[in-house]
Amino acid sequence: MATHSKPTGEPVVIGYPAAGITAPLPSATAYTYATPRPDHYYADPRTGAAFSANHNLLLYRILIAAAVAFLLVGFISFFLWLFLRPSAPVFIVSSATVSAFNLSSPSGPSPQLSSSFNVALNVSNPNKKMGVNYFHVAAAVAYDGVILAETALSPFYQEGRTSTTLQATLATRQESVGLDVARGMSRDRATSGAVRFDVMVEAWVWFKTSAWSTSSSVMKVYCEGISISLINETVTSGSMAGPTKQCLVNIGW
Repeated sequence: MATHSKPTGEPVVIGYPAAGITAPLPSATAYTYATPRPDHYYADPRTGAAFSANHNLLLYRILIAAAVAFLLVGFISFFLWLFLRPSAPVFIVSSATVSAFNLSSPSGPSPQLSSSFNVALNVSNPNKKMGVNYFHVAAAVAYDGVILAETALSPFYQEGRTSTTLQATLATRQESVGLDVARGMSRDRATSGAVRFDVMVEAWVWFKTSAWSTSSSVMKVYCEGISISLINETVTSGSMAGPTKQCLVNIGW
C-alpha cells in the first residue's frame, strides 16, 4: 500500500528556487582566483635589478679579460726582451776638422767665436737580427760643458751587423762665449797646440725584428776630449789629433 509523507509546511523546491526563497550565497572558499601580481613584477627585466646585475657581471668579465690580456702581453714582451735584448750601437769619431776658427777678444768682457766644425762618426749596429731606427737626431760640439754649435741630422735606419758614417757640420757665427771658455781655449792652444772639444749626439731609437720591436727610447752619445790641432792664435783651421775616439752610449730603456 502506498505511503505519503507528512506535510512539513515548507514548500518543496524542484528546479529553480521558489518565489520568496533567497538562494544561499557562495562560501568564501567556493571559488578561488589568483591574486593579481603587482605591475612591477611584469616590468622589462632590462630595466630592473636583473639587468643591473647582468650588466655589472658583464663589465666585471670585460675588466678581467682586459687585465689578463695586458698581463699576457707584458709577460711575452718581457721574455722576448730577455731573449732578444738589443746591444747599444757603437759610435766612434773617425775624423773631426775645424775651419774659419776665430776667437775674438779672448781676454775681453764679451768674447765671440766663429767656426765651422765637420765631424764624421762611424756608427755600427752589433745586433745580428735586429735593426735600429734613428729619428729626431741632433749633434752638438761643446767645450768644457758649454755647447758651441748644434745641428739637426736626418733620420735613418740601420740593419743588423752593418756600419754607416754619420756626417755632421756645425757652424757658429760670432756667438758669444763665456770668459772662462775663451780663456780655456787660449790656454790650450798656448800649452799643447790643440783644443779638446766634446762631440754629442742625441736621438730617439727603437729596435725591431721581423716579428717584434721595442718601444722608443732616448739615446745619448758622448764623445769626450776630441783634440783638434790649433797651433797658435793665428791658425784658423785644424784637424783631429791622435787616433779615433770611441764614444759612450747610453739608452734610457
